[in-house]
Amino acid sequence: MELKTITENICFLPASENPLSSDVVFIKENNENWIFDTGHTEQARDLIEDLSGKKNIVISHFHEDHTYNLNRITYDNLYLSSWTFKKVHKGTIIENQMIINEDFRILTIPSSHEKGCLIIEYKDYAFMGDALYARPKILHHTYNAQLLKGMIECLEGLKAKYFCLSHAGNFIQNRESVIRLYKDIYKRHKAGNPVIDVEDFFNADGSVKE
Repeated sequence: MELKTITENICFLPASENPLSSDVVFIKENNENWIFDTGHTEQARDLIEDLSGKKNIVISHFHEDHTYNLNRITYDNLYLSSWTFKKVHKGTIIENQMIINEDFRILTIPSSHEKGCLIIEYKDYAFMGDALYARPKILHHTYNAQLLKGMIECLEGLKAKYFCLSHAGNFIQNRESVIRLYKDIYKRHKAGNPVIDVEDFFNADGSVKE
């Protein structure tokens, strides 16, 4: 897999299907490396290990395709949510947000996909991991309406122009189009029903049905 450049100090290793592995984001800030998720592949592990200088790891959530390499790499700092901490038993917990500087912060986001999701907002880009995705269940995918509403409010509070979604064919997406999509999903919410079923909303490849 080819490492892809976003800006002069941001690049990412695209996700893979076999083995299932998340996108791995690399940010160079003030001569430090910030790595968002560790992925599952040997290539991701080698890229992280070959970095020179201080290495700060941020884990979006505890699913194995995002954390597998965590025990196979060396690093200086590890940042994660309290829920992910319960799974990996190490690292510094971020309860709400951690501000690195005026252009860089790590924050929690309400998510139907899994408990304890973190995202990174860095300059014009917000890296989402899987936080925006539905919760997969047998035969259908669903959003918790309350969590979805909170997620949308969080997205609207970001300054970033672009949202980057792990596993998506189009990793970098326009902020407005992403927010509009999830507002359209929320419109399906029916009073008295805490769940929004979206199985018929998406195609098999994750694109929105016309």
